[in-house]
Amino acid sequence: MYTTLPVPIDSYPTAFDRIEATPVDIEALLNILQLRRDANSDAEQMLIDTYIKPLDPVEDLYGNLFVTVGDLPAAAFTAHTDTVHSNRKGDKRERQALRFNTARTLVMTEPEEDCLGADDGTGIWVLLNMIEAGVPGLYCFFRDEESGRGGSDWSAKKEPDRYAGITMMLSFDRKGITDVITHQMGSRCCSEVFAEHISKAINDQCAPDDTGSFTDSYSFTHLIPECTNICVGYYAQHTGMERQDLTWAAYLVNQLIAINWSIVPVERDPLKSKYAGDYTMLEIVELFPEEVAGMLEDYMGLTTNDMVEAIADINNLTPQTVTDELDHAYELSVDYLDSWDWDKDFRL
Repeated sequence: MYTTLPVPIDSYPTAFDRIEATPVDIEALLNILQLRRDANSDAEQMLIDTYIKPLDPVEDLYGNLFVTVGDLPAAAFTAHTDTVHSNRKGDKRERQALRFNTARTLVMTEPEEDCLGADDGTGIWVLLNMIEAGVPGLYCFFRDEESGRGGSDWSAKKEPDRYAGITMMLSFDRKGITDVITHQMGSRCCSEVFAEHISKAINDQCAPDDTGSFTDSYSFTHLIPECTNICVGYYAQHTGMERQDLTWAAYLVNQLIAINWSIVPVERDPLKSKYAGDYTMLEIVELFPEEVAGMLEDYMGLTTNDMVEAIADINNLTPQTVTDELDHAYELSVDYLDSWDWDKDFRL
């Protein structure tokens, strides 16, 4: 476990110098980020009871929650309530300690804590702001995204009629401050014209990006024409170094509220696109990690140092930071395996 942060917190830049005023105060986001919201935990339920239930949502049989603003909205907006907090070694605390940079424009957990949970606590806060501002839409608070989109996949399969008339679905679950995702799991999920329109409406730095893995909107690419994932300003998600740029989160909220959603272009035909269940590159890597590693090493000549440097470059980190994250992840996996009751928990 870390005793000091690999990079001083004040070394991390933020998009802007200050946090804009928003319909739902930034303190609500900080309260959400204090909750250790692993799936089906007391803290996840606390989030739901405190911030979502007061909106009088419709709840489906899986536990997903839906709030509709306006009559027959064409846009759906999504975030997920769960996180990857490990609760390792029986740690059942509901809250965690936060730390800030000097300007209080960037937040992380204390070094001894787990991940921040901005994935997807920030997305939840974005939706709360848009609802408060009265932006027309179907607001979807999905469960179990981190374990494979359980809630959204159930909803798409069991209740597709809920999305009749929805032509666009925007998830708020992407790292950084530049990406409007056009592809998830290697498949196109929205048209370039749609992604370009949304990008320009948010910020000149934003642009269509085809490197998405998956989030809840991916479950609907066979039903809804335009599905995307929007950058909300977190970094190093799922790790003890996860951080949230609060200036970007607030800025993004105000830009989204200002968008005229009735004129956003819709071009993609979901019937002509790959179905969400088709195998993709990420699925192949997950299913055959040893074979893929062998091909990278034997056929492409890549070394582990090459991979670390490339990952560092993609995430704007130093190679040492990536190595520290690998050490931390390995430590967690060893702790988890050591805690297993193999006779009880492992079945052939």
